[in-house]
Amino acid sequence: MEKEEFDKVIELLDEIGEFYKENDWLIVKKYILRYLNPKIRKYFSTRDPKSKKHVINKFDQKAIDYYYKKFNVKLVIDETKKLQT
Repeated sequence: MEKEEFDKVIELLDEIGEFYKENDWLIVKKYILRYLNPKIRKYFSTRDPKSKKHVINKFDQKAIDYYYKKFNVKLVIDETKKLQT
C-alpha cells in the first residue's frame, strides 16, 4: 500500500478524532470505510464468515496506533464482538 493511500485514512481518522472521544474501534472503522475508496477499503479486516466476529489485521493496527499517538485514545473491539484465536 502506498503512503498516499494511508494518508486518506489519516485524514478520516483526524476528522473523526476531533469529535469522537470514546474508544470503540468498530465505530471509527465504520466511519472510515463509509468514506474511503474501495481500493483502500480492501486493506481493512473483514469479519469471520462463520462466527461474524471481528479481528484486527496489521492495517487495522496501523490505523489504531496512529489514532492513539494523535488523540491518546486506545481503540479496542468489545470482547463480545472479537474473534478469540
